Amino acid sequence: MKKDGDKGKRLQSLQSFAQGPRTYAPPGLSRIAFMRGALRGVITLIAISAAVASIPYWDDMQFPVTSLVIYVAGMVFVAMPLCLYYESLLMAQQAAASPDGRESLMPR
Repeated sequence: MKKDGDKGKRLQSLQSFAQGPRTYAPPGLSRIAFMRGALRGVITLIAISAAVASIPYWDDMQFPVTSLVIYVAGMVFVAMPLCLYYESLLMAQQAAASPDGRESLMPR
């Protein structure tokens, strides 16, 4: 019974946040939202730059290697560290929001 806890408590706090003033956000949510936007922007920028780099190859039968290099390098060396940082922010927020203070590996 102790492990179950109050299931509605977390839901009520999220509902009160949704109805509350928009000027206040719980700690960490603004950083998570900024990181989500930055990650989406970086991925979009990488995809657009890879597409632009492939334009000279559209008329030829050659494969646009430059475009592939830009896309793979951008995703591996720029987007992947941002994804890992974003995931760590989400896990820290989940650990802070859990009633027992421990991280759970499985979503609730």
